[in-house]
Amino acid sequence: MHKPKTFAESGWNQSLVELSVLYALIAGATIHLLDVHAMIAMAISPAIMLALLLGVITFVEVFWVLVVGMDKVVNAVGLRKSPLT
Repeated sequence: MHKPKTFAESGWNQSLVELSVLYALIAGATIHLLDVHAMIAMAISPAIMLALLLGVITFVEVFWVLVVGMDKVVNAVGLRKSPLT
């Protein structure tokens, strides 16, 4: 039986490794920078990971709104035609 060709393999194993490494790094940084016990750092590391994720998402959204806003201003002035619309 022929296996269908895909562009990228399912990388769940690699994603789990990356999340585990990120968790360990954040736990280590929490222990070092916040000077807390290892068990407390392990407990609050998922919350820190979530906060960082939400921060990145917010930054990307704000940057996109800024880019679209600048594009609309440039179109209103008449300097160029927009590739975004």
